[in-house]
Amino acid sequence: MFWGQNKVRLSRLALTALFVAGAASASANVLVVRSSGPSAGNYPAGRSLPDNARIALRSGDTLVVLDARGTRTFRGPGNFTPASAAQAGQRTTNAGGRVARIGAVRSAGIVPASPSTIWQVDVSQSGTVCLANPGDVTLWRAEPSRAARLSISGPGGASRTVQWAAGSPTVAWPRDLPITAGTPYQLRQSDAAAPTSITFRQLNSAPGDMQGVAQALIANGCQEQLDLLVDSAPAQ
Repeated sequence: MFWGQNKVRLSRLALTALFVAGAASASANVLVVRSSGPSAGNYPAGRSLPDNARIALRSGDTLVVLDARGTRTFRGPGNFTPASAAQAGQRTTNAGGRVARIGAVRSAGIVPASPSTIWQVDVSQSGTVCLANPGDVTLWRAEPSRAARLSISGPGGASRTVQWAAGSPTVAWPRDLPITAGTPYQLRQSDAAAPTSITFRQLNSAPGDMQGVAQALIANGCQEQLDLLVDSAPAQ
């Protein structure tokens, strides 16, 4: 029990250090992480903008940018600059105290409705998943109340079965089933109607700041992880 509490505290301290370091070293740029509406083509996800850039939005446009402190959202119509928004006092501290889920942030005894870190693999979602450490992969499920079985099929007919313990939202990827990047894996839960298909992408190294993480996720098409990072980041 004491180790579990200490682990959560250490994880939070590590995240705090990450954000402080990122804020201290960040350049005066913001990264577009989400855009929709008529002007979305002008601001694709992954585009870096100077903090004094003129952002011209039309009616129906929504733009979300990320810097070392969190996200900022602009809605059209209007002309904006990230710097002027900050200087005008539009930066606000998120009352919910959210911390972007780069590392573990789940409070002890509380099961989240989504993975507690972007590196956990949601077994219910098909798509591309970026890995920082393919030798240490954790699988996550949304409904942990019952014991369940998960069957994994990989390249060359390799397959493994792991058991979910009742009350546990996570289980480790089987160590005797190596992960091959770029190859789809089929995951079937014993209580699911259909399997999911997941393709892994190996990052060369784990980025040390939020913008670096977001850029890596965008470049590799890891949309579910990007959405979790953006939605859980502090809103300014």
